[in-house]
Amino acid sequence: MLVCEACGLRLFEHALHCPHCGHAVPGVDDESDDQPASADTPPVRFSGRGSGADVAPADVAPEDVAPAEAAADEPDDGPDWDPDETSRFLPAYGLRRSTRNAVALAGLAVALVAAVASLAWLVGQTMGIRAPIATAAPTRSTPAAPSSTPPRNATVCTHEVARSTNTTCAVATRVLAAVRTLGTDLPDTFRVTIVDPQTRKNATYICAIKSWIECTGDRDARIFVRRQV
Repeated sequence: MLVCEACGLRLFEHALHCPHCGHAVPGVDDESDDQPASADTPPVRFSGRGSGADVAPADVAPEDVAPAEAAADEPDDGPDWDPDETSRFLPAYGLRRSTRNAVALAGLAVALVAAVASLAWLVGQTMGIRAPIATAAPTRSTPAAPSSTPPRNATVCTHEVARSTNTTCAVATRVLAAVRTLGTDLPDTFRVTIVDPQTRKNATYICAIKSWIECTGDRDARIFVRRQV
């Protein structure tokens, strides 16, 4: 078996240069390949470089073969390969991930608020909750002050009743009696019914409180009744 004269590395049979130190092989060693290895022969260690792998003797120092073995173990990704290049993307990736998480949380909060508002509106519609509507209290008109003077263009029958020209004092007297039976606490508008002494039929008068109580019947006949104080 061939042995390098410079470094003592064992060589293959047809090796022309030492793969460790590069020394040229001058010739073939006299030692036969068929000779069994003696007890003093150091074990053979392969570096794993393929068919042309170098064989290092066991007595060679580790620091002598470390560069060759380290070169064999390192990945060959070209001269620009950077083992820490992937770590440069970690901050940017973390920032994008944080941004996506913040956007997702904001969208979830908006959806939750919309759901609560919709639920509140639905409950309000179901229970019929409505704002109270302010209503004005009914007002009662204030009638004119009582007067002792009969209305203009009225014919006086007595000091308590007067009439228009298209009716009679007999009718006016019966309207006066009907109004007096209602008392003094009278509404702003009311009705009275009498029997017409001429036709013997019922006649209805609509009365309104003014300075005098003015009652209007058929054919615009008017009776004026003096108000009681």
